[in-house]
Amino acid sequence: MINIKNKQVLIVAAGSTVSKYWNKIEKFIKDVNPVIIGTNNIMHIIKPDIHFWGSAKRWRKFYHLVDKDSNLMFPHYFEKKIIKKYWKGVYQMFGCEPRGWKFGSDDERSHQYKRCRMTVKKGKMRGCFGDISTKAIFWSYIHGANKITLIGSDGYSLYSKKDYEEKKERQHCYGEGYTDGFTYDYGRRRDWLKYKTLRELYKYGKQKYGFGFEIITPTIYEEFYNSEVLKIEKDPNQQKWVEPTTDKERKYLYEGCRKNRMLSKEQWYKYNG
Repeated sequence: MINIKNKQVLIVAAGSTVSKYWNKIEKFIKDVNPVIIGTNNIMHIIKPDIHFWGSAKRWRKFYHLVDKDSNLMFPHYFEKKIIKKYWKGVYQMFGCEPRGWKFGSDDERSHQYKRCRMTVKKGKMRGCFGDISTKAIFWSYIHGANKITLIGSDGYSLYSKKDYEEKKERQHCYGEGYTDGFTYDYGRRRDWLKYKTLRELYKYGKQKYGFGFEIITPTIYEEFYNSEVLKIEKDPNQQKWVEPTTDKERKYLYEGCRKNRMLSKEQWYKYNG
């Protein structure tokens, strides 16, 4: 496995901004020469030095695109038989015990908040983190990276519901429109929970290692966006994050929007056929 100690890492998530702003990103990579950590399906754009997979669904769908010389990483709970069914090469697993954000965790004095703090115990990353790019950030911190930069961490609600429905924009750097198979409200739920996780990870990095991280492509997670690096012109169609402020709103995002969250079969084929 490539050693990232005292090196800058570039974590490549699979948001649409990776393909949209690739010319600027490519120049950044040439100038900075970071260790590239890819997450899920980005192989049609770049071959990463280290490649993280967190979703069995995406692994089954995109495994055939992985370069035969890739350094693959899977969370320890990923079923080995699923990996070996599609991959005969070398891979590594990393320890993590992700937990889910629950109602009540917005109070920093609560048990629900405290159980979501980022810690490392017996070699395993612990805290409330879900998607693979947040795991890659956490992993980069504990393995000694000296700077952590992200691209493609757009969020699922960077553009309006109408833009995705009409396929004017897409949620990933592949497919069209709703590429993740879920409704817009459920995408907002995922963005909210990830925002909470990113805030905790940033705090963890600053307190333990003396530095945070930055996202350099447009993102719904505006607190971490550094627009000066790639100097990307503001897109007026991009949405601003609106934080839920009432218990009713929070309860809907935690629980209510989970009902009927899947796109219908007809909708799925419309965007991913």
